Amino acid sequence: MATLRTTLPSLYLSRLAFLEDVLFDEMPIEAGVFQRILKVRDMGNKPFVKTTTVASFGSVPIKAEGAAVTYEDLAAGFDATYQADTYELAFRASKEALDDEQEEVVSDAARALGSSMNYTYDVDHANCFNLGFTSFTSPDAVSLFNTAHPLIGGGTNQNRPTTDGDLSVAQLRVGLTDIMNTKDDAGKIVHWRPKILLVSENQKWLAMELIGSELRADTADNALNAFKDDGLTVVTTPFLTDKNAFFLLSEPSKHNVRTYWREKPNVLHDWDFETSSMKVKIRARWRKGVSDWRGVYGTSGAS
Repeated sequence: MATLRTTLPSLYLSRLAFLEDVLFDEMPIEAGVFQRILKVRDMGNKPFVKTTTVASFGSVPIKAEGAAVTYEDLAAGFDATYQADTYELAFRASKEALDDEQEEVVSDAARALGSSMNYTYDVDHANCFNLGFTSFTSPDAVSLFNTAHPLIGGGTNQNRPTTDGDLSVAQLRVGLTDIMNTKDDAGKIVHWRPKILLVSENQKWLAMELIGSELRADTADNALNAFKDDGLTVVTTPFLTDKNAFFLLSEPSKHNVRTYWREKPNVLHDWDFETSSMKVKIRARWRKGVSDWRGVYGTSGAS
């Protein structure tokens, strides 16, 4: 016979709302760094999402009066598929612990559970950048940050410097110059502007000095700080494994490093009749990925 909620210990029922509050207080995913700088989408009820790019057309030719319009074949770009992974973790609290009102133990366990989900989400999405020079690949089959992204129309383009370097005036110049030379698959210049400078927390002060000072931070010659007018915002995270790496991103609506929610974090409860214990589980489903490399730029640093 199924156990009904009305037959469960009253202390168990009284703890549910409390534990959910504690859990979600420790899980500020929606306000986190990666929810703000990546393109966040909802999968809805779809089992997966597939995106595809369209290779660009060339320049528009002049059409002589009375002449036929020029047609150009529409070429397919690259496909990316997002199928959500499932994340779950649970803990038990014995009836003895509840009866003896070991509130601190139970609430600490709930906090730890929420904190673990938040940590997992941050680490997983930080790997877009940590692994972006190696195993986190673009749909064109090379690493997300690469000096030789293949163009469908022929040739290559880069969103990583030819020689990696630490954050500095010179290296920012290299990055912004490379960005200005970004090309689409037909070889046309793509006009995208970086809005976010993503750095590790130990580079926060240097990054803010480089882009926020009225004068250049690397000289005493009262030279104008040209970066100040670029409108960059410094964003920091402790989850970058290479403390010297830094990244430039357009605003999230303009780039295609994405994360899809299939199921936002939620809490499930049950009462284990055999062991007389309360079971609490946290669960979420999401998938990160990239549909196109344009709009982001990165360097692993020199040291």
